[in-house]
Formats: sequence, structure tokens, C-alpha cells
Amino acid sequence: MRKIVALVCLFFSLTVVVCPQGKSRAWLDGSWEGTGYQMDTDTTWTMSFRAHDKSYSIEYPSLKCSGTWQLLRANSRRAIFRERITVGRESCVDQGVVTIVRLKGRQIAYRFSHAGSSQVSASAILNRKK
Repeated sequence: MRKIVALVCLFFSLTVVVCPQGKSRAWLDGSWEGTGYQMDTDTTWTMSFRAHDKSYSIEYPSLKCSGTWQLLRANSRRAIFRERITVGRESCVDQGVVTIVRLKGRQIAYRFSHAGSSQVSASAILNRKK
């Protein structure tokens, strides 16, 4: 009987520890701002990222372009997106891959790679807006 009770307790404790899939990206929710750095042109630009309820939008105000990010995969520390530029396509690269890494509660790292490349061409540290 003790073994059965122990197994039942173990089962319920494991189900409490396992996070639902939706929670794995909750750390990303909010508004984030920072300055991006483009490595190949040695230039900087402002950026603003918003994540809310499975919706992800990006704005590059100084480049006059914006768009959305489509989540490809995420866990409790990293999220990978496909960037779709919808406004200002002549100023920004469309279809890139963006990797966001959780640094601290109020900071995330941004890395951009061109479609089909694993080489990072732009990066930033974004801070959560209050």
C-alpha cells in the first residue's frame, strides 16, 4: 500500500513540476526596447519589440520599418522567430531568423541572421519597458 501511495504522490508531483507549453514563452511577454548593431555596416538603429498573447511585433523606428515575428520554437530561455517585414521593406531585410535569449528578468539578447545563413549579422540587448 505504501508503494502505491508513494507512486501516486510522485505522479502528482511530476505533473505539477511540468510546465504547460504556453508558459515556456511567458518570460517574453511585454514591451522591449534597445539599440541594434549591424555588424557588416557598423551602424546602429533603434528597435522596439512587443510580445503579448502569442502575438509578436517588431518596429525599427530609425529605419522606418516594422513587421511581425512568427514563432518557430521556444523554451524557458530561448525563442526563435521568422521575421516578416510588412512596412518599409526597402529599408529592412525580410524573412530573416531572429533568436531571442533570456538574460535577466529585464533583459533579452537579440540576434539576427539572414534567411539560409547561421551567421549573426545584427545583435542587440533589449530592456523591458516598465
